[in-house]
Amino acid sequence: MKHLFLTILFLNLSTRLSSQSKADDIVGTWYSPVKEGNVQIFRSGKNYFGKLIYLKHSLDSQGKPLLDVNNPDELKRKLPLVGILLLTDITFDAKKKSWKGKLYDYDGNKGNTYDSYITINKNGHLNIKGFWGLSFFGLNPGLTLERVDAE
Repeated sequence: MKHLFLTILFLNLSTRLSSQSKADDIVGTWYSPVKEGNVQIFRSGKNYFGKLIYLKHSLDSQGKPLLDVNNPDELKRKLPLVGILLLTDITFDAKKKSWKGKLYDYDGNKGNTYDSYITINKNGHLNIKGFWGLSFFGLNPGLTLERVDAE
């Protein structure tokens, strides 16, 4: 009986660790060739977040940081774009092998936040698809990011 209990405990822990490592596959620094910037995805508690840590064109013509002028929150409009959270409240779905959360569109006209699906494709690239309501009303085919910090 003791051996059966230990076997079940071991299998349960190994399954959890395996699914956790899959969930953590999203963690790291990712580059957007379209936006010419880097997003650092990190884990905090049970959720994941993505912060804009680099933007090639992050300064205006006067050499000042570009601000998040389209943010619906007036106080955040004075913050530089570099440093904002683009991805929030991301959780992993082990059955679908994908993540879902919120995507902030900083360069849109209104700075909208969308629901999003995030997957890692066969090439190891991250694909982020934002949508409103139902997922087939997606904004576009998705934004593809390439891993910067290859392991």
